[in-house]
Amino acid sequence: MKHLKRYVNVAINKEYMDIQQYAFRKYKIKTTENAHTHLAPDELELLEKLRLTGNNMKLKTTLDAFLFCCYAGLRYSDFVSLEPDNFIFINKEVWLMYKSVKTKTEVRLPLYLLFDGKAISILEKYKDDLSLFFKLRDNSNINKELAKISKLSGISKHISFHCFRHTNATLLIYNGVNITTVQKLLGHKSIKTTQVYTDIMDMTLIRDLEKCTQNVCNKRIYSENISL
Repeated sequence: MKHLKRYVNVAINKEYMDIQQYAFRKYKIKTTENAHTHLAPDELELLEKLRLTGNNMKLKTTLDAFLFCCYAGLRYSDFVSLEPDNFIFINKEVWLMYKSVKTKTEVRLPLYLLFDGKAISILEKYKDDLSLFFKLRDNSNINKELAKISKLSGISKHISFHCFRHTNATLLIYNGVNITTVQKLLGHKSIKTTQVYTDIMDMTLIRDLEKCTQNVCNKRIYSENISL
């Protein structure tokens, strides 16, 4: 509806339509929050442990690309735009530096610090022709391949390539990474865009409550020891 409203306004400005025919005068566009599908740690582990055989071997590069984007938090458009020159060494450690296709934001990722450097291990597999690794098929066909991969791994969720970006953000926040740091890692211009990830994972609630319970227990034990 927002797109339609924009074109109606353009038509009025170009005098293709009379302003009295403005269809949005008494219409208010209602917005709803998007549901961000993500993988839980155990589901991500299923993909990491998946061994492709036979005809399914052709999905290997696609699977590695999915996992790489999960560890690095890249969009599809950013991944297929990567070149070997985007990877540089700083103090002998691998960094990924690129400009987001969508936001034009400069992003700097210390890959060796993200998810135990798993993204670097994937790059090692394709070091002989790294450029080819980033040449995926179109997003629609890639998502069809992802559906096959998720089925083979036993994941029941309907997921797309962008799900791995959501997974990256969710797991980082779950593991205690500051939200402003996650914002920079994802290349978000506004912190509001990143904040949607703070309330989509029940495990975050469980972790915080367990931490709170543990602190109470520790205080009780400390108090009892002091009394003794």
